[in-house]
Amino acid sequence: MGLPSGTARADDNPLWAFLFGRQDLRLTATGIAIGGATTGASYALVHKHGVPAVRTASPFIALAVTTYGCAVVYPIAATIVLQRALTPREAYSGLADCVIPFIGGWIVDATLPHTAWNDGLPARQHGRGHHHRQQM
Repeated sequence: MGLPSGTARADDNPLWAFLFGRQDLRLTATGIAIGGATTGASYALVHKHGVPAVRTASPFIALAVTTYGCAVVYPIAATIVLQRALTPREAYSGLADCVIPFIGGWIVDATLPHTAWNDGLPARQHGRGHHHRQQM
């Protein structure tokens, strides 16, 4: 379900950069862990249990529930792992990967403009630096 939101250092491995983008490696690990957990949960929901064997949920319901669970848990877990707030690009990529594994993050990265806000870069300073208050 929610696999990597994309991560790694592009300079280290071109294939890794192509697959996962240029974000923090810890986000990949978080996405893989959550993706594995939601895949297991989905399997558990559709696998027949008991006598007589019955399913807990239909495949569609299991997909919907685990996708929603991934979208709820991913930003929380990623924030805890990174020890900082996610940038909009990191958050949207992870959420998109919950909906469309692997490809969702690519779509977000391709469509979301690279701005200081989306990429979490420090704000640009305008002027010469410090602003002084005028005293009256």
